[in-house]
Amino acid sequence: MLLSVLAGVWVRRLAETTPPPASTPPPGWARKAPAADAPDGSADGFLGVIVARQSVDLAPVIEGRVESVRVQVGERVSRGDIIATLDTRAMERELAIAEAELLEARADEQVATHEQEEARERLKRREQPQQRLTGAVSEEELATARYQERVATAKQERARAQVQQKEARVRQCRQRIEDATLVAPFDGLVASRLVDPGALVSSGRPIIHLLRAAGREVRFAIPEQRVLEVRVGQRVHVAVQGHEVTLGGQVHDLSPEVDVAARVLFGTASLEEPEGSPLPSGTVVRVSLVRESGNDGGVTAP
Repeated sequence: MLLSVLAGVWVRRLAETTPPPASTPPPGWARKAPAADAPDGSADGFLGVIVARQSVDLAPVIEGRVESVRVQVGERVSRGDIIATLDTRAMERELAIAEAELLEARADEQVATHEQEEARERLKRREQPQQRLTGAVSEEELATARYQERVATAKQERARAQVQQKEARVRQCRQRIEDATLVAPFDGLVASRLVDPGALVSSGRPIIHLLRAAGREVRFAIPEQRVLEVRVGQRVHVAVQGHEVTLGGQVHDLSPEVDVAARVLFGTASLEEPEGSPLPSGTVVRVSLVRESGNDGGVTAP
């Protein structure tokens, strides 16, 4: 999404040659004149956007009605914090029914086990040599005992299978109840809240968009005629649009192919942000290359 937006913005600004007017840097930033020979890019640089290193849409894996959303936009959350919950009353009723059916199936299994043990004991007595030598047990009675033992064994196996089926049903119900609670997968910031309590949501519909709190990076567009100028590991200057603020960074990823529509190649660079002054995702910046002999210059935190 951000890459397509960045490509569109880059195309619209191809004719721009004058940087935006400078304004006062945000609190916590100090202005420092960049070294004259540091930037190696054009005066306009490469158009870029600040993005979070990781983001995720939190969505339920089951359908249900939203019972609560416990966070607001801009709020910080920690890994494991409860973000939202779905109504579980119907699920809890299903669980109660499943648990009752499981108890009944276990009782049936016990009865079947006792019947199997009794049939085996009867067959064991019938098969004793003394019983057969004395004629106390006929061949028909022996065959009947063997048949009853096989039937009892089959009933016990069926009862055991029923128990396993009911246990699986109980686990399924409990998992659905667990899935009705959405938790933060990492420490982050709530970027957007997409639904409110009472809304009926389907499986996979996002409720919250979450950004990782630690670290930002820059994604920037490189015109295809300049792709050979940029390499992984290269130092860059990142100038914040609308402010006399420049940060250091380093290229750590380059796309393997040029975007067909915009005729640009996308790169990603780390961003050296001062503590306590994070740049919001979506901030437009200009990225300039730095020669090997240059220094970071730009703006640093006090």
